[in-house]
Amino acid sequence: MGKQKISVRILDESARGELQTAFDRLEAELGIEWLAATLTTAILELIENAVKANLKRVFFQVHGYRLDEPASYSEGIRHFKREFPSVSKEDYRKSLEDLNLMVSVEVDLDQDRLLVFVENNTLLLTAEEERIRRQLARAMTAPDLLEFSVQYGDETEGSGLGLAMIVFLIRTLGFKPELFRIYNQVDRTMARLEFPLNASYVSLREQYEREQSLKVGTLSG
Repeated sequence: MGKQKISVRILDESARGELQTAFDRLEAELGIEWLAATLTTAILELIENAVKANLKRVFFQVHGYRLDEPASYSEGIRHFKREFPSVSKEDYRKSLEDLNLMVSVEVDLDQDRLLVFVENNTLLLTAEEERIRRQLARAMTAPDLLEFSVQYGDETEGSGLGLAMIVFLIRTLGFKPELFRIYNQVDRTMARLEFPLNASYVSLREQYEREQSLKVGTLSG
């Protein structure tokens, strides 16, 4: 039990190996079959998304596109989508370092729950956040990945299949996918996977809502 943090600028074999080792250890410690495979697949997907977001920001800077101007953003996204398959992460590593763009994974385990955070030190744009929330909401109600793909494929910047896949993996493992969240926090983007390990566990969101309710009650009293 305890915390472990792994930081990456690009997802190379060293980072993949470190994550796999950490998740294999977790599966052995908790005795939850397929936990390592689920976490590895989910966290690699989230890291890839975060690295892509960072590369997009570097790409926009290099080519003079504006994140805060809709027309420039749309043109930049079209250009980025055309070029991304051939973009060398190694070529952009220096720019990522110069902008201090970093992705980190933190594993936090105690007797009540397992938390896994993927943190990116850039904020989601409003359009990006809305698209992610929409994709997650749709994945929560879709019966399977194929149905999600048929009904809700979103080609704005990607199909959303990666996030939907995480939802279905969590569900298959026997946990609540509703506890999977992606959100802005101050100056960074957070993805959080939350796995209750006993029946009495109160989720972080429920804890927060209780605290807010108590504050309101205290103030009104």
